[in-house]
Amino acid sequence: MNSPILIGLVAGLASAVLFASTLISTWAIVLFYVTALPGFIAGLGWGTQAVIVSTLVGSGLVGIVMAPIAGLGYFLTLGLPVAVLCYFALLGRPVSENAVVEHGAAHAPPSGKIEWYPPGRIVAWATLMAGGIAALSVPMFGMDIESYRNNLKEILDRTFFSQMPDGAPPGMSKEDMAPVIELLIRALPAASAIVWLTVMLLNMWTAGRVMTTSGRAIRPWPDFTMMSYPPHFALGFVASLLGTFAPGILSVIATGFAGAFLLAYVLLGLVVLHVLARNSPFKFVALGALYLGIILFGWVALVVAIIGIGEPVFRLRQRSLGAPPPSNND
Repeated sequence: MNSPILIGLVAGLASAVLFASTLISTWAIVLFYVTALPGFIAGLGWGTQAVIVSTLVGSGLVGIVMAPIAGLGYFLTLGLPVAVLCYFALLGRPVSENAVVEHGAAHAPPSGKIEWYPPGRIVAWATLMAGGIAALSVPMFGMDIESYRNNLKEILDRTFFSQMPDGAPPGMSKEDMAPVIELLIRALPAASAIVWLTVMLLNMWTAGRVMTTSGRAIRPWPDFTMMSYPPHFALGFVASLLGTFAPGILSVIATGFAGAFLLAYVLLGLVVLHVLARNSPFKFVALGALYLGIILFGWVALVVAIIGIGEPVFRLRQRSLGAPPPSNND
């Protein structure tokens, strides 16, 4: 069963079934988190042809079984991003030459070592996709800021307050919860971008690990130690933060991009802290406390993000490892 087309067919079918099951199953949350996994396994193990077939099959099946609009949603939010990320992951070139290696080539050419597309740039592309997908979801609730807020308030009212048989408990009436609801409405694009980016990167990481362990991986497991983002990546973060102060619906769209950029810098901060802790005898205790703090206290994630933002300036990893600075290709 080594045919990329056959693997793509199976992966597309599996992903479509998982996608449809998230709408009807009691395990919807669990299934949602692994919907992208079959596509990543097909792409990272059998090449871009397999992941393209998976994308087309998954989109077509969802569109036929559920509805055409659902198939389009699958294609834009799941199928196409998985295919694009796999394409970048399999992009490489011989170190000593300028020619690009064919995507999905199973082995390095005998002339030399392959320079693979840097993981930092893959995360950067995924970050932009997360912000874009969050922006695409905004018109579903309204084309202007007032209709957007009113429609979301109506949805929250139906799903929260209307479900209380004896009315809202003391301190949780609509009036009391108005500031919280306004915050949820404001933060929804950022939250959706963060969730999408987390799910996609975790699925890609898992698929890469599975393929590497099985010996099927086209690309060798990357070294994340010196991962960095493109030189102008920080400007996108600054622009998205400034955009949150823009008038009208533009501020809502910018919030989604800001959330995605924030998570990207949290990931970079975690890489930095892993490098700094690697030689400590208390490594596992310190990192365990760090991840627990991120889960329990939001401000810990902000501190980690600040470390990631400051890394290009302070170069903590280079000082810890005594390594040369990363090139701009990463």
